[in-house]
Parts: sequence; structure tokens; C-alpha cells
Amino acid sequence: MKITILDQLSALDLKNFHVETLQIESDCLKGNSLKDPTLRRNPVLIPKDAEGPLPVVWILAGLMGNGPDSFSPRFGELNTAQNIDHAVSAKKAPHALYVFADAMTSWGGSQFINSAQGRYEDYLMKELVLAVQQCYDVSPHAKHWCVTGGSSGGYGALHLGSKFPETFGMVAALAPDCFFEASLLPEYYKALNEWNQFGGPKGLLKELQSGRLKKNKNFGPIVNAVGMSLCYADGALPIDSYTGVRNPAVWKKFQEKDPLVFLPKRLVGLKKLTALYIDVGNKDQFDLHLGCRQLHQWLKTKKIKHHYNEFNGTHFDLAPRRLDVWVWLHKAWGK
Repeated sequence: MKITILDQLSALDLKNFHVETLQIESDCLKGNSLKDPTLRRNPVLIPKDAEGPLPVVWILAGLMGNGPDSFSPRFGELNTAQNIDHAVSAKKAPHALYVFADAMTSWGGSQFINSAQGRYEDYLMKELVLAVQQCYDVSPHAKHWCVTGGSSGGYGALHLGSKFPETFGMVAALAPDCFFEASLLPEYYKALNEWNQFGGPKGLLKELQSGRLKKNKNFGPIVNAVGMSLCYADGALPIDSYTGVRNPAVWKKFQEKDPLVFLPKRLVGLKKLTALYIDVGNKDQFDLHLGCRQLHQWLKTKKIKHHYNEFNGTHFDLAPRRLDVWVWLHKAWGK
């Protein structure tokens, strides 16, 4: 692994932060099946005035997003970095080190796990965590490290936080992927014709790289279906390609990756968390509110303290919800 800190050439005028890019030549991502870049650029917000050791906020992007996207100019609205800066000025977000993970694959989300797409969990936990610890004056205590994200990023937050509570003591998940029967399986029926037409992931990747796939009306479901098959089942289809009937053997692999299934197996890890935050819209287009409700009920039965909230909105209303996460962290850390 090779680590390089780059000065961030940015038009952003941030009052409270200096921006750097933590560039990593990853050993863990070498030889990944999609031939995606091993050179990864992770933007970092560094407080200008706060003294260390600093708490750390680890931000994971959604399916078609990535860490560096949080710094891109947006028409008519602030980007994520600007929103954090404004929240700090208003004393609604902590003076912390904010790390924006670069973990995108050719199919979008890596789900922040080791899979057929590459060893993204290893890259994050064995390389990026180490790089942050080596390069910045950060707290050594898990209670001062939060992993957060929305949608696929929320899934990643639940996964990494429950598996590595000794690193991330705080977890904040916004509309995390879960309850795959409702949230993911329907995507395969929408994508099935194209899956058959182009011969599965390899053929569809050629269509994606040519730009033709983006014109397809089912572009979103296709990307979701292929990406999640690679993440959860080595690229296998969870339904029969002709009849659409569920394939029990493949579907079992999907279920093993569902938070509703793997979190009960990580009860010890969950109980080690300092705090857990879950927020979801009550009109989520992928029915993630149904899975979050099940998760909320299970957490209550196991007497695991957590903050749970449903807001009046959809899956595409998550951006403003991040402010509540920053407020929650500000209160918890008192910074």
C-alpha cells in the first residue's frame, strides 16, 4: 500500500475546514475482477482550528455515488462538504475529521464488503483506516469514530459498524438496504429482459461502458441488479432466467447478506456500539421503511439502545436528513 496526501485544488470556500485528498494505491484492490482502479482518492475535511485528537466521521456514498462526489458543485444547492461547513458554523455539527470513502466500482456501489467486485471491506478497514490513523491526529477510541451513509452507504454503515465495533463505536444509517424480498428482488424482474438479452453481467458491462445502457428506461434497476448480484452471489441471478421463479440456492446467498439476517449473528458486536442511529422515509420507493421497522422491532427485543425515526418522505429525500445526524453527533461528542 502506498499513501500520498494531495493538496485539494478546490473552488470551495469553506470557513471551518481545510481539504486534503488521502490518495491510496491499494494492495487489497489489486486483481479485482472488474479491473477497477486500485488508485483511490479519499477527500478529507480537516478542521482549521480544532486541536486533536479529533473524532472521525466516516461517510459512505449511495449506490451511484462516491466520496469525491460530495465536493462537486451543485446547481441551486450546497454540496455535502458545504452543508457540513455551514452546520459547524451553526454549531450543529462536530469539529471532526470527515473522511469521504472512494469505494465505487464499475457497477456503482461496492456495498463496502469483500465480494466478486473486489476486496472493498479489506481496502477500507486494512488500508484506509490505517492511513487515517497514520496521517492525522485522531482519537484512538471507538466512541469517537462514526460510520454513516444513506441507502447503500447505510448498508455499509450497518455492516462495518456491527463487524468492527472496536473501530466504529457510532453508527448512523439512513434508509439502509435491507429486507431484500421487498427492496431488491423486484429489481430483477425489471432487469430480466436485458439480463437475458446481453448474457448477464459481462455482456451488460460492455453495454454500460459503451454508454448505450444509460439510455435504457430500466437503467437504474439493471445497475442495481447486476451490482448486487456481484456483491452478494458472485454474479448469479436469484431468479430463473426463463420463468422468473426464485432460485433457492442463489437467493439464500442474498439473504445471508441482508442486515435482517446478518445483524442477529452479530449481537455481541452491536452491543459494543456506543450509539446506533436509524432514519428512513415512510414512503421509501424501495420499501426500505418496512425493513427498518423490522430491524427496529428486533433491536427493541434485544434491548439494544438506538435512535429510530421515520420522516415523512421518500428515498430521494435523504440529503437533508444528514443534518440530523450531524446534530446527533454534535450532542454526543460535545464538540
